[in-house]
Amino acid sequence: MAFDLGTEKQLFIDQRWFASQRGIRLTVNPPVKAERVLVPEEPWERKGIHAYNTVLEHDGIYRMWYDAISPQSSGIPRSLCYATSADGIHWERQYVNLFSLPGIERNSIVMPGVNGSVMVDPNGSDEHRFKSLALITENDLWPQSKGCICGVYPGYDPEHWCELYLCTSPDGIHWRRHSPSAMPFFHDSHNVFFYDRRLGRYAAYMRTHERHRTVGRTEFDDPMQLPWPFKENPSAARGPGDSRRAAGGEYELALCCDESDPPDSDLYTPSVHPYPWAADAYFSFTTPYRHYPFGDTGDTTEQGRDERGRFRNDGPVEVQLAVSRDGISWTRPDRRPYVPLGLAGAWDGGQAYMAHGMVRKGDEIWQYYSGTHYTHGAYDPDDEDGSGGVCRLVQRLDGFISADAEYTGAEFTTPLLRFSGAHLKLNVDCSAMGEVWVEVRDGRNHPLAGYTLADSVSVDRNHIAAPVVWQQRDNVGELMGRPVRLHFRLRAAKLYAFQFDAEA
Repeated sequence: MAFDLGTEKQLFIDQRWFASQRGIRLTVNPPVKAERVLVPEEPWERKGIHAYNTVLEHDGIYRMWYDAISPQSSGIPRSLCYATSADGIHWERQYVNLFSLPGIERNSIVMPGVNGSVMVDPNGSDEHRFKSLALITENDLWPQSKGCICGVYPGYDPEHWCELYLCTSPDGIHWRRHSPSAMPFFHDSHNVFFYDRRLGRYAAYMRTHERHRTVGRTEFDDPMQLPWPFKENPSAARGPGDSRRAAGGEYELALCCDESDPPDSDLYTPSVHPYPWAADAYFSFTTPYRHYPFGDTGDTTEQGRDERGRFRNDGPVEVQLAVSRDGISWTRPDRRPYVPLGLAGAWDGGQAYMAHGMVRKGDEIWQYYSGTHYTHGAYDPDDEDGSGGVCRLVQRLDGFISADAEYTGAEFTTPLLRFSGAHLKLNVDCSAMGEVWVEVRDGRNHPLAGYTLADSVSVDRNHIAAPVVWQQRDNVGELMGRPVRLHFRLRAAKLYAFQFDAEA
């Protein structure tokens, strides 16, 4: 059976396009770290701007909901705040002044006591256009927070409990919480959901605990119907509000560590995105967390010179890339960091977290991440160190993963495919010394006359959409609808995508 491609772009994120290959390697390509666009400056950010942020473009405006941290003793240690930008580089806090903090009348807080992701629902009514999947700590500033479960509850097993709530807004500023909770389990950290156009349903990804920190998944038709679907697990521990800890089986397991990862490590903060500029591509910018063993800091014979175990729940965190064709089955084809840590002591030298959301700027994809100079648990909650911030990332369009050929050369042949566009184009970086040749073959894997490697005019240099031509042919229109294979020969090249485009 042939893949029916139509005119949609196809990415090299897994082994799909390699019916056979020699010398090809799938490689994760980290983005360029650009400038920090938001740094802690205001009183409600005295502890810092930290991990759980969302950036998206809506109605021509770049919008950021950022994670502001105050000292624990402030009474409102965490708030979701709002900033906007005309260009994605220069950001301004929006002083909406919805809440009055002691001695602070002018502020950008839109939901006190909250960390959560934000999405624009394409199916939502005007009243519920913006939606947030939020952790909410009960506080005196926001009446909507009353009764929310998020904290430590002595006498329960486990004592830590964080239910997830659906909040909606007409403008991304004025928010309303809905009851009951969307997910009545322990779902710490950053959790996301979106409308999946491929499925025609909503999909949510959240922290679960099948193997300590893992990423669970569920899907549903209407986000306003609460709670969202899960499977009963009678063996799970009971908790406040007659809830249970999502320990395994309540949700599909989407992402977790495996035998290839270091011992005592796990994954969370999924940051899942359906990629809208190509077919069948989902990306998760998840955070692997390697735990330091915890010791008794008073016993120097146990600790010795290794001070990394001074804090409980501590260790470095970075961003890795996971990929999927359907949003359900995931792989991590290259486990080198997608957003690496900065140098030890730098503002992002201890942790890095991807903000949710990506925006396209011409032939670039812009994303944003946050970091801290300290590792996961190595901080005093009452410090006023003003750490972290939000930094812009620049990625080539489609450039997350590439099929790479060594300097000495490589080749591969695709499975059978059909297409509708007459013009074959490549997103490819050949550098100065590299080239790519393309041959079209029939269903029996025989080269077609006029489309052989000998006829192929090589593609070189660096292109987002380089046309593929042959000595006597500048398109493949006569082959539309016919099952064929593509055979690629490459040297010193990174191939990101191919597309049979209707336009020349």
